[in-house]
Amino acid sequence: MRKDKYIKEKGHDPYDERRKYPEGTFCPRCNAIYRSGRWEWHGEKVPKGEAHLCPACRRIKDNYPAGEVLLTGEYIKEHREEIVNLINNLLEEERGRSPLKRAMEFTIGDERIFLTLTDDHLARHIGEAVRRAHKGELEIKYGEESRFIRLHWHRDF
Repeated sequence: MRKDKYIKEKGHDPYDERRKYPEGTFCPRCNAIYRSGRWEWHGEKVPKGEAHLCPACRRIKDNYPAGEVLLTGEYIKEHREEIVNLINNLLEEERGRSPLKRAMEFTIGDERIFLTLTDDHLARHIGEAVRRAHKGELEIKYGEESRFIRLHWHRDF
């Protein structure tokens, strides 16, 4: 009899692929290619192989983010452009490294900026970068038994 049958996973991620795709599998939505055990951007060559949605495209299709970042406060009114540029630079940098790290929603308001992301590490990276650059208070909450992170940064002045 197995003794570990009641052990729960530390963090469940329904988009974590426990299987390996055949070499050359590509995502028909974003054109990422599965190579050497991971998803990466392919060059100019047209991919040949099976078509499967990558985990990021599946999250976007299902509207199931791995992270949320909410930035609030009067401080945003005067520094919105700087904060948005910082976030855009981080998104571009991470997207260049991996097709699995992308923004799903990016809403900009007067005293509020909201993002949903396909990667929990990217959410934390953005939240910590904003706190380092603009000070303020950063609250981080992890999902119970799921791979999800919610960050709330706030600064009035």
